[in-house]
Amino acid sequence: MRESVRIVLLSLMVLAVAADTHAQAPSTAGGASGTPAKAEAPAQPAGLDQPVATVNGEVITKGDLLDFLSRYQIPPGNDQQVYHDAVETLVNTRLVSQHLDRLRIPVPEERVNEAVAEIEKQLKADGRTLKEALASSGRTEDEVRKELATRQRWVEFVKMKATDAELKKFADSHKDLLNGTQVKASHILLRVAPDAPPAEKQKVREKLLGIKRDIEANTMTFAQAANKYSEDPANSEGAGGDIGYFTLASGVVEEFADAAFKLKKGEISDPVETVYGEHLIQVTDRKDGGPIDFEANKPAILNAFAAELQKDLLIAERKTAKIDGKPMPPDLFPPAPAATPGAAPAPASGGTPATPKP
Repeated sequence: MRESVRIVLLSLMVLAVAADTHAQAPSTAGGASGTPAKAEAPAQPAGLDQPVATVNGEVITKGDLLDFLSRYQIPPGNDQQVYHDAVETLVNTRLVSQHLDRLRIPVPEERVNEAVAEIEKQLKADGRTLKEALASSGRTEDEVRKELATRQRWVEFVKMKATDAELKKFADSHKDLLNGTQVKASHILLRVAPDAPPAEKQKVREKLLGIKRDIEANTMTFAQAANKYSEDPANSEGAGGDIGYFTLASGVVEEFADAAFKLKKGEISDPVETVYGEHLIQVTDRKDGGPIDFEANKPAILNAFAAELQKDLLIAERKTAKIDGKPMPPDLFPPAPAATPGAAPAPASGGTPATPKP
């Protein structure tokens, strides 16, 4: 499987393309979708200029991170994963921005002014001014204008690449993504940390390969093996690892979905690594979508093309980029409230390996 880059939480650059073309297109896999829910800005801890990462010498600060997180309703628990995903998204955005800066794509000042005016209009509807919003977020208008200019550069960059010939070629080679094809799959998960030593990961893969051999030798069914071995907390008793139907645009972890869609009905994969660990996947059904009307679906095709373009750009950029991530600041998230005596325990966090992450 080719090298991949997870685009996590929300790909702001891709959504800018959809906004520019007034398209209502499904979000790409890898994170939150749609418009971020409005939420009260969290209390700002000290040290907003503390670096959380550097990208080719450019610093991403704790203030940048908190501004980004304030756009989302963050579920409690799993703070390390939320931090990792948010920093990765900011790193990806910075890499795209640096690439676009090198291309020197011109952005008319009036387009930035229009975007600022639109923000002011939205804030006014909420009873706020741009000045108030900037003060609460710790950002300057120049920083906002630079971000808006970068988004517009991305739009222009995509327009340069997205000729009708290229879009038709993309649509033809990504039919499963665009026509709503679904697969139904089951999986067996053995957990191993993403940063575990290679020897530890190999040991887990060997165990899964042994389970696969037992299934293929008919000593047990895939469902029986899942009930016995799978470490997916969502695999309730008797579920046999079944996760139901999903599409490539459902938000299922990218590496998992890519592997599943390559399988024939009844076929079992070799071990597939995701952020959750190592999986065996069996496809139990497939529902092919219909033909794609290019003109009717052009906005959705453009959005998917832009996401793929961004992913390819990031793969190339990361090969030479100097990225230095920092440990999560201990005061980034407020402590969880103390449990009330006699109250039911909170559900375990962490999500389900084969479903979208928060």
